[in-house]
Amino acid sequence: MEEPANDEANSCRDDGEMRRNVVFLCVFAAAMAFVEAAVVIYLRTLIGAGPLFPMKDLPPAIVTVEIAREAATLVMLLCAASLAVRGGARRLGAFLLLFSVWDAFYYLWLHVAAGWPSGVTDWDILFLFPLPWVGPVWSVLLLCAGMLAFSVLFLRAPENAPFAPGWSGWASGVAGCGAIIATYILEWKKIGYGKGVPSGFSLPPFLLGVLLLIASGWITYRNARSIRR
Repeated sequence: MEEPANDEANSCRDDGEMRRNVVFLCVFAAAMAFVEAAVVIYLRTLIGAGPLFPMKDLPPAIVTVEIAREAATLVMLLCAASLAVRGGARRLGAFLLLFSVWDAFYYLWLHVAAGWPSGVTDWDILFLFPLPWVGPVWSVLLLCAGMLAFSVLFLRAPENAPFAPGWSGWASGVAGCGAIIATYILEWKKIGYGKGVPSGFSLPPFLLGVLLLIASGWITYRNARSIRR
């Protein structure tokens, strides 16, 4: 007769621990975003103030360091997600939470510290690898909102639920990421490889990528709920 009470107590402890983990993950991501924003402010001061477009030529050494910094940022997010929770599905949720909060706060801190972006329609240079990505801020925030929504689902999955996208989840996920990345790189190409000023955004391939990622996320979540280790 004591097992239901024990199960309920364990569930309450698990919920309390998860809430604490979520709070710490959000604080970590927001603090990390401030560091990222500070680095960008220093970099823009170094290369000269002014609009982002046309894009300024950076010394090759700085480009190499920037690409390495971007990779290091992803490694940090992956490590924090792996340490914060147990289970493949929950770790995916933690990573999505970290990434979305980090990216959203990055723009918030830049706006507070430097007055940019002035609005969500401003364009930004998002990444440099393998080629520069160019896109409006609203598109990044839309992706962050999707990641945040799925992070809630995955973090609420059972602890023993694995990360199991299956072939269909992998296929739609890779295709979705490819469509979105290709859209951003296409925007860079459309402005003369950075020498012009961006205007209209290529919405159809971007939305296709978003839909494919949603499908991948749902397939992965469904598999995580049905496969237990």
